[in-house]
Parts: sequence; C-alpha cells; structure tokens
Amino acid sequence: PLSVRGRRPGDRFQPLGMSGHKKLQDFMVDSKVPRQWRDHVPLVVSDSGIVWVVGWRIADWARTPDDAIQVMKIEFRLDAT
Repeated sequence: PLSVRGRRPGDRFQPLGMSGHKKLQDFMVDSKVPRQWRDHVPLVVSDSGIVWVVGWRIADWARTPDDAIQVMKIEFRLDAT
C-alpha cells in the first residue's frame, strides 16, 4: 500500500540513477528545493521506503522496468481552495 506524508528526521531516499541511499535532507539541498518548501513537499511512501519526492524525483528501486506490462500513474495537483 502507498501513503502520503511529510518528511521526518532521518528519512533516507534512493534517488533515480543512484545505487545507494542518501539523506532526504541532503537530496533536497542538492536538488535546490527551497528551504521554505521542504516541510511541505509530499512524499509517497510504501513499506519499502520513499517512492517519490513529489515534484522532484522517484526512487531508483521504484522505476518502471523496460519489460513492464502494467504501470501505475500517480498524479498530484495543487488544490488552490
């Protein structure tokens, strides 16, 4: 199952294209996520960890393999109300 939450101290993430993990805080700094946004960026998570830092990058382990028959599309929209 997937859920959405904010970041937590000690979160780690394996960005697409990386073989290892890095601290989510370091990923956000390296990706130039503005400081005032960092606590508001939604994270899609599963039991395996962070799947997607919404608007920035998916996890390498969650990428769609070349031989995939089915895929899941997740879309986030800003609710302006």
